[in-house]
Amino acid sequence: MTRKGYLWMMAWLVVTLLLAACAGKMSARSLLNEDYAAMSDGELLVYYDQVSEAIEKEAGGAGGFGLGMGLGVGSGSFSVGASQGMYVDDPTEQLRVRRNQVRLELARRGLEPQGAQP
Repeated sequence: MTRKGYLWMMAWLVVTLLLAACAGKMSARSLLNEDYAAMSDGELLVYYDQVSEAIEKEAGGAGGFGLGMGLGVGSGSFSVGASQGMYVDDPTEQLRVRRNQVRLELARRGLEPQGAQP
């Protein structure tokens, strides 16, 4: 493969990885933009489950994403590495606060989320 081909492949890989990293962050942020007080009972129960799943997803592994590239001088080769770490702007705490708010709203309406212990 030519050097130009390698560069195009690297550019495609970088863009794909960045989009994947942003997609997860955007879904957590979009949950925080929802108005849970205006939801119906059924919608609120589903929303509670979605927020809980987002917390598990964010807390289940490392939060952030890093990408590194290296170029071997003289050998004509290069390498790509990826790592995960903590978000600088971690939405997990905000999601926990929102889950507690939704839990209080469910209790006010006399509802209990599925899987909740009495």
